[in-house]
Amino acid sequence: MANAIAHDHSGMARDERYLTKVFKALSDGTRQEILRLLENHQRTVGEIVGNFNLSQPTISRHLSVLKEADLVIDQRQGQNVIYRLNDEALSQSMRDFFGQFRSCQDSFR
Repeated sequence: MANAIAHDHSGMARDERYLTKVFKALSDGTRQEILRLLENHQRTVGEIVGNFNLSQPTISRHLSVLKEADLVIDQRQGQNVIYRLNDEALSQSMRDFFGQFRSCQDSFR
């Protein structure tokens, strides 16, 4: 595995870096809650901030981590930035990681 990481042209190394970003994004409880908020509909940053006792810059940093991991998509609408869950990227990253394990493969069929 260390060999795959050493070779940047390797698809496996790219996948591992991507999955590392996804799991880093998912490792924080606030980011998990943001994803749950976005599960059923898109929201502005202000709407997201309104669900937490955290500052807007702090929430924006969390959103930036989620966006870097491709777990949320942002779209500007006038003065607002609207965030929505990237359902496909979330489910694909889980299939990519957990699908490596025999014990999980039946769950993806």
